[in-house]
Amino acid sequence: YQRRVRGTLDRDAYPACIGGKCGDCEWGLIQDYLNSSSNTGLVDVVGHINGASRWLGRYKAEDDRSYARLSCMSSEEMWFAFVSTYGDMGPFLCVISLIGIILYFVTSSDSGSLVIDIMSANGDQEPPVPQRVFWALVEGATATALLVAGGKDSLGALQTASVASGLPYTIIMCFICSATYRAVAMECGDLDPYGPDFGVALVDPFSMLSPRLWGLFLKNLFLSPITVYGVVKKHELGSGITRAAMTGLCKVGWIGCIICQILHMYYPAVLRLDGIYSVAWVFYLAMVTIITVTRAQVRSFYGIYGNPVEDFFATMFVYPCVLVQLETVSQEGGIAPLMPDHPGAGLNANQAPPASKQSSYQDTVA
Repeated sequence: YQRRVRGTLDRDAYPACIGGKCGDCEWGLIQDYLNSSSNTGLVDVVGHINGASRWLGRYKAEDDRSYARLSCMSSEEMWFAFVSTYGDMGPFLCVISLIGIILYFVTSSDSGSLVIDIMSANGDQEPPVPQRVFWALVEGATATALLVAGGKDSLGALQTASVASGLPYTIIMCFICSATYRAVAMECGDLDPYGPDFGVALVDPFSMLSPRLWGLFLKNLFLSPITVYGVVKKHELGSGITRAAMTGLCKVGWIGCIICQILHMYYPAVLRLDGIYSVAWVFYLAMVTIITVTRAQVRSFYGIYGNPVEDFFATMFVYPCVLVQLETVSQEGGIAPLMPDHPGAGLNANQAPPASKQSSYQDTVA
């Protein structure tokens, strides 16, 4: 029946079928009409499409373009179709859009060329202009070669790679924002540099050549309930068995859902588990919440500066490192001053600095 409709359809009168070809979107709209109307005869359907129902196509209300069906357009057409719905302002807005796109690409290329030029000039903030022009031409030639060699597919792959490579930097930016806030608070005198902090930083298991920290990281990656139980019991923060059991249950559920999702990808006909990954997120966030509460209580126990938001995001991104901090905080060297190189760094983290150093710090802030 669908083949009969396609064969009878007047392609020229149906604006959605440009070039004699209807896409899945257009035929999906036709199918919606067939499901919602009692007039499903061949003549009725073809008359509906070719006659009074031009709304099925890309534009509504004949050709005045007062409305646009964006779902039947490619991503390149959507914006210009949208601005075209503003009547006489449509052509003007299209020109402004093209100018804005050109300026965006020109300024982006100029900034990228400047950065590459500075790097190639060994950090010189005022590199030679010809060298900057050279890098701009190289960037343009590289982009042109990619488009000519791979066409639209290569551009889509490049965009996907750019977005994927930006994800790690998003996580790093979260830590940079927190560190910047602490530095400003310390500079303004709202944060005491002599105050206690975790002796093991979140990045130490990755940045230090310490087999001990590596072993603790691997242990907490798989056996996090054991660490939660030990921390809660040692600091008397509540029922260690209950919190460890909840952590273990959430972790088992999280890993189990991930395994089911992988099996569903390879055996979709056997395991119909669409969306099981969302359940995995629920279990993971529940485990993160439990560890976050434990970290907040430990910070309060030792008077370590911080807030629950930092605790949550640190746990969500690197929960094994958080558990390493909680496991080592009660050991020797587990607590250190916020500023290790500060004159007060030699003090015990639980002791106040001498009065002379306190006054010196306050005078400096003043």
